Amino acid sequence: MSQREQNNKIVLELNENNVELFGDVAKKLADEIAEEGRGQTNKGTQIRKFYDAVLKLNQKAQNIRESEYKTKVYPFVVMLKSKVAHAKARKLVSKKFETMINECIVEAKTKEKMEIFKLFFEAFIGFYKK
Repeated sequence: MSQREQNNKIVLELNENNVELFGDVAKKLADEIAEEGRGQTNKGTQIRKFYDAVLKLNQKAQNIRESEYKTKVYPFVVMLKSKVAHAKARKLVSKKFETMINECIVEAKTKEKMEIFKLFFEAFIGFYKK
């Protein structure tokens, strides 16, 4: 049983209790979010827009110290909450997508977790059926 199944939240950790984060967990969420959108929301362009933002922020985090990450990058990671809320309000993304992004943002408080967020999102996109 994955950590997500135990507490129904995304846990951005790579350990023996979460080996399926980039596999079954990403696939299950991709399937659920695709089903929830049913062609009305969660279009590939919107999802890619958020992935591109995560990728850009992760790239900024790579060449700085952890203390700088907390002040120079993480505030912009947190700002993604407002962007996904705005997209949800405009019916561009679904509630489940918003929840997924928000759970990852809460977890991505360190450079290492930000990298895992990026990799998880990459796996999610790989499984996502538009």
